[in-house]
Amino acid sequence: MLAVLMLGLVLVIWAIVARPAQRYSVTVPIAMAAAGLILTNGTHPLVNVEVTGPVVRHLIEITLALVLFTDATDISMRWLRETGRVPMRMLFIAFPLTVLLGFAAGVPLLPGAGWWVCAICAAVLAATDSTPILPLLHDRRLPAGMRHTITVVSGLDDGIAAPLVLLLLAGAIGTDDLESVLLELLIALVAGLITGYGGARLLTIARQRGWSTEEAERVGLLAVAITAFAMGEVLHGNGFVAAFVAGLAARATAPHMPRATLQTVSDAALVLSAAVWFVFGSLIVPAFMDGLEWRVFVYAFLSLTLVRMLPVALSLLGSHVPWRERWALGFWGPRGLDSMVLGIIALEQLSGLDADWVADVVVVVISLSILIHGLSARYFASWWDRRSRALAGSASPSGN
Repeated sequence: MLAVLMLGLVLVIWAIVARPAQRYSVTVPIAMAAAGLILTNGTHPLVNVEVTGPVVRHLIEITLALVLFTDATDISMRWLRETGRVPMRMLFIAFPLTVLLGFAAGVPLLPGAGWWVCAICAAVLAATDSTPILPLLHDRRLPAGMRHTITVVSGLDDGIAAPLVLLLLAGAIGTDDLESVLLELLIALVAGLITGYGGARLLTIARQRGWSTEEAERVGLLAVAITAFAMGEVLHGNGFVAAFVAGLAARATAPHMPRATLQTVSDAALVLSAAVWFVFGSLIVPAFMDGLEWRVFVYAFLSLTLVRMLPVALSLLGSHVPWRERWALGFWGPRGLDSMVLGIIALEQLSGLDADWVADVVVVVISLSILIHGLSARYFASWWDRRSRALAGSASPSGN
């Protein structure tokens, strides 16, 4: 209960100073990870967190399910059809290339990890999370299309990464489990489609006939997300995939659903995500104190730069996107909650040295990401604005 008390106090403090904190790019992930680092470490820590315990595991599971559902409902199918070539290229060309390049970088840099673990690390770290750079995504000095693309890609790539990680884990543990994993994904797909379509359809009918209220709709959509996750698990499928598919189905079924309807599920995901970031903060000091190899830091640097930036640039060859935006889209792919949760799931199924490699790589990459991406967002926006003004000035006719 002390951990819950500390979590609540930190959230209250952040809420009080949220506006000035965001001016300095201090987002919820940074604040909560810092609080977890300070309060859970030392010779006599104020809070003890058991990362592999059942309470933390259930917290992580329901958090990822809500985040996946929320991300999926934030995707406009109409926008994807009209201007979605860039995000589709990044998802279906850049994403697999990122996994392959991450695997190729991991083989020589993580020699004790083994090929399966290198592939798992690459897939876990291919998922991006826009939460650490929310101030940047609301900064109107940056092109709206670029900001929207970052949001869309970060909302969809975790839905691709989750089943891929599960398949790779099945291969790492034993190929006999591969068929059961495929069956789990199929069950999750059906459960998600039924829950998402059915829930959105019923809520739409209730709104049209005046049976429901705005407050009830918000709660109802949260219930749809939880039901999809639970149904996937009860039917021995994958709850994460079911929640993601349910979000896609709900948005496709009710494309004109008021955005306010998503407020409750979004707020619930935000609070639970804050708790997970607090847990992550407790992992930072132990990981760095255990004596990390220099190869892990090299791999982390490559993962945050060339491993993603190069595939994104290649995927956008022949597109209308300026090169400046291509490199920006490649760089602004922070690793956060999705990679953290998928990494913890991998830790639970792997053992020994394999689990240690995954823990070290994930903790270092996410720690560097929330610092590099989070703290540089404000300065990047200012640089972009100055650069845009300079380019506009040089392009205008002299004397005008």
